[in-house]
Amino acid sequence: MNTSTMIATPSRAHTRRLPSFAPWLSRLIMLPAALIFTLISIRFLTNPGHATPGVILNTPEAFTDTRAMGAWMVTLLSMLLTFVFSEDRLWLGHLQLAIFMGVTLVVRFFGFMNDGTTLAMGNQRPITIVEIVFLTLNTAGFIVQTRLSRISR
Repeated sequence: MNTSTMIATPSRAHTRRLPSFAPWLSRLIMLPAALIFTLISIRFLTNPGHATPGVILNTPEAFTDTRAMGAWMVTLLSMLLTFVFSEDRLWLGHLQLAIFMGVTLVVRFFGFMNDGTTLAMGNQRPITIVEIVFLTLNTAGFIVQTRLSRISR
């Protein structure tokens, strides 16, 4: 009996499956953020008076400044889409979203400590949970994509 055929070694097809699947998984992880950035951009650009619940804009300058926040979201969206459509730059998309979510959570927790807002108020709990999930997924995506880019070099 030939024992050399009984040694279990991973096939080349299996070792290549993860790298070929990883870019699409990365894009899938970044897709909800792109959709949210799009919706926020549209909301702030087209209807600044109702863009932020509980905020009343009293001057034309306030409307313009609120539309400028929409422009910032369009910029973030443009960068994200550039990274999503380039397989070599997927890691940058994850980095952008991880930094964005991390800073957003820091500011949110700062607001909890200083503004009197709590997780029990309004939709703070689900928003915070989603931000934590996005931070975790994009941090993991960043790690996977940077390791894959090192392997492919």
